[in-house]
Amino acid sequence: MTPVLVDTHSHIQMDRFDDDRQAAIARAAEASVGYVVVCGDDPETCASALALARAHNGILPTVGYHPHEAAQIGEAELAQLRTWSEDPAVRAIGEIGLDYYREISPPEVQARVLDAQLDLAIERGLPVLVHSRAAEDAIAAHLSRYAEASPLRGSGREVGIMHCFGGTLEQAERYVEMGFLISLACTVTYPKNEEARRVASGISLEKLVIETDSPFLPPQEHRGKRNEPAFVSAAAHAIAGVRGISFDEVAAATTANALRLFAIDAEHRVVLA
Repeated sequence: MTPVLVDTHSHIQMDRFDDDRQAAIARAAEASVGYVVVCGDDPETCASALALARAHNGILPTVGYHPHEAAQIGEAELAQLRTWSEDPAVRAIGEIGLDYYREISPPEVQARVLDAQLDLAIERGLPVLVHSRAAEDAIAAHLSRYAEASPLRGSGREVGIMHCFGGTLEQAERYVEMGFLISLACTVTYPKNEEARRVASGISLEKLVIETDSPFLPPQEHRGKRNEPAFVSAAAHAIAGVRGISFDEVAAATTANALRLFAIDAEHRVVLA
């Protein structure tokens, strides 16, 4: 029996799935994906993530504002985020973070919006899904403060996920020490991405999860095409390869790690449908 997989980060509510969203969900289920985390990153996608979760078992919605959106986020948007976070379906605050690669929003504005959302996560007792691009060191102080204050600390659950981790093994180890899981996307399959494979082999299997970041970042065999949750197994196969262990072992561990973080116990597990 193929182990159930969890895609811990996707954006299948985006318009690139408008023509075949139901079919993409069905393909994920056929590929043994039991849960798909659908992440909000602006007001529109937060609302649509929640709507998608109401329509499908196995969809886990999160709400948050991406650093690219930070310059557009004021008190009204933060108040709306607070309201969304009170929905029992919401599993995390995210996608939030810092992006110094493109700097679509000024760094100081990104930091302000990030801290406001981290404070909300502390208040609500929710984990966070962290976007960090060219900011793996800069974001550390923000996340360290959050991790120390999170009620999840010491609960047996991690405080969040470092989404599509693009830093070094040494940086990943630092975030694991803070209480985060490290998520590897299908980019771990790219021939030149040696550092991701170094992270895949060097981090404890109990601290790794997998994702697609659909519709972005397809695995090597689908480069140039749209990514989708059914392809998350490519990340698990790559991790298994560099660690010299079976795919089933990676699938079982990363799924257990994800379900622990998102507070889904064995009695309440469902099948994506």
